[in-house]
Amino acid sequence: MNHTRLTRLALFGPLLVVAIVVGASPASADVRVSRAELNGTQLRLDGTAVANRTITVDGVAMGTSDAAGSFRIERDPFTAPADCTVHVNDGSAAPATVTLARCTVSPASSPPALTTIRINPRDVVGGDPSTGTATLTAAAPAGGFVVSLSSDNTAAATVPPSVTIPSGAITASFPITTNVVPNSQSALIIGTAGTVTAYDIVTVWTPFAFNNGSVSILPGGNGSGRVTSSPAGIDCTITRGNSSGGTCSAFFPVGIVVTLDARPAADSKFVGWRSLPGCVDPAKGITISRGTNHTCQVGFQLR
Repeated sequence: MNHTRLTRLALFGPLLVVAIVVGASPASADVRVSRAELNGTQLRLDGTAVANRTITVDGVAMGTSDAAGSFRIERDPFTAPADCTVHVNDGSAAPATVTLARCTVSPASSPPALTTIRINPRDVVGGDPSTGTATLTAAAPAGGFVVSLSSDNTAAATVPPSVTIPSGAITASFPITTNVVPNSQSALIIGTAGTVTAYDIVTVWTPFAFNNGSVSILPGGNGSGRVTSSPAGIDCTITRGNSSGGTCSAFFPVGIVVTLDARPAADSKFVGWRSLPGCVDPAKGITISRGTNHTCQVGFQLR
């Protein structure tokens, strides 16, 4: 009995081996790409693969290899991949990953963020309105982008709790309400979104301070003399280094140019003006700034 079993195995063994060989798949070759480029929106791929196979690019069928295995793919329009690479496959081999020549890698997009808060006008008479604008680094997403708002001096100016920048926009405006104040003062208007805070300043003025600035004369040296202004307003007498009479400080309308004339007394000489902020050369003119006192120091020396 054992001899018979061995005989059968010997007879059928070769047939079994032959069946395995006949049923085997032919060896598959790797996809090889010799040319890969994207010229604008036009894609071109040249290469070789298994003969007569459908060639896919990133999983999309775009051509067929010929009897020799060669293929050419031309597609227009073709959207550039974010990393400028494509996967080319013939269905039997591992895909070939190639980088497209002439393709530009798209920069990674960042979510929008608050960048600035701007106020216009920044100087108002108390009770007059102003407008703030919130600006983003990129367009607001669907549903809009909310910026929280606040004022650090609500006695001077107030704002709504928030402003929403509409989807697709990068800016949105919001109202600033100012109050009548006993003295000019500023308010910081603050915008916050996530971890970003931006701000701008609005100054709320009394009507007089909004429309006027002033000039003051400061004595210098040990001599005597007289300082007058054009237009009229300053007529200041200096005696031995001290203000002794007349008008040594006066208000002028904003924007006007005031010139000063210094005349020494008989026992003194004029040695010049000390350059101070807002009063560099008063003989040539001082442009009056809103709510600003321009201090000018005159030099008289005894002879």
